Amino acid sequence: MIAEGKVMFAKSHALGALLAITALAPLSAHALANTFQFYGNGPLADTVSVAPNYVSGSLGVTMRAFDTTGKSLALAIRFDGLGAYGGGLDATEVDSLLGGPVEYLELTFNKAVKLNALSFSSWENGLFGPLDQATLSWGNQSLALGTNNDHGLLVKTFSWSEATAPAGTVFKITSVGSLSAFRLAGIGATAAVPEPTTLVLMGLGLAGVAFTARHAKRATV
Repeated sequence: MIAEGKVMFAKSHALGALLAITALAPLSAHALANTFQFYGNGPLADTVSVAPNYVSGSLGVTMRAFDTTGKSLALAIRFDGLGAYGGGLDATEVDSLLGGPVEYLELTFNKAVKLNALSFSSWENGLFGPLDQATLSWGNQSLALGTNNDHGLLVKTFSWSEATAPAGTVFKITSVGSLSAFRLAGIGATAAVPEPTTLVLMGLGLAGVAFTARHAKRATV
């Protein structure tokens, strides 16, 4: 009975070691595709919300609106997407019109993701250059969004390969230019995969479990 108790004690410690190592891996081991579709899913007239949360599969994203003076804005929700309410000249779109307050959307995910695509409605590429422009920023990186989209009829989509997709948990979409006004129509995101160091830690954890179990078995012989 004493030997059996030692084995159970060793196994419980081995399981604890595995759980501790797993806790060091903050990202999912599998990248699951998740899409947040705002275009066509809202009311006909604008409604407002301060920080709505949207869920798709295992991913959640909280949406907020601000302007660059630091003012918090309500989020405008309508059938054609999400905008910023009560800010610049266009009161329900994310805009930076004619020197007015520059507005931006902040996307906060519940886990690290890669942004595979962003879609916008009311986005005009312009015949002689981009009318609507925005900057996507995350961490200490940023990316200019102009006419490098799919030139869709009602919705324009910017997309990236898995290797070049922006990665993080918090992203900002800031209006740029004196004629820019648009709505966010959709987000294509996938959960990020563990970094190589995380995989090494998980491997070490499994090896430790195996060693502990083997040691406990020998102690009972």
